[in-house]
Amino acid sequence: MSTRKSMTFPIILTFVIIVIIVYFFVTIKQTEVVCNKMNLYDGNIQIFEEIHTMLDGKKITGMNLTKTFILPDKYADEGHFDLVRASLNNTLEYLGDKVKYNVLDNKLIVTINVHNDELLLLDNIEFFVNDDIQIHINSNTKSSDVITLKIGDNYSDGEFMKRMKNNGYSCK
Repeated sequence: MSTRKSMTFPIILTFVIIVIIVYFFVTIKQTEVVCNKMNLYDGNIQIFEEIHTMLDGKKITGMNLTKTFILPDKYADEGHFDLVRASLNNTLEYLGDKVKYNVLDNKLIVTINVHNDELLLLDNIEFFVNDDIQIHINSNTKSSDVITLKIGDNYSDGEFMKRMKNNGYSCK
């Protein structure tokens, strides 16, 4: 009987320690790296990309990408925004409802949130101006001209920042 009483305290202490350890693992914050890049194209068309990347250990666990297309007044009408949106829809249809579009003044803002096994392409859009604007979207994931990021890719925060900086992004 005295053996059972003497075992009660160590069992309770072990349980409390396990609860504390689980609590610390649950509340550990993921690292978030924010990178951005601005490109200027013919006709003074600008694309500003900002990506918030969540890293847990050495894995990408989530990404929030905002692409802002700034069209000069000459092209800032509904027809040109529809052209850009339609081109993007064709390329981003695999993401479904994870893509949101918003038009404000002379800007088209595209927001993409991914947390599953999705792939994002960065710096893959170019504009050309001849008689009117033309958009070219490179969706080739093997192209050296495109930055490809996927949920589950292995990067430490330093490795990720270095990769992005080598591709012209500024990170913090």
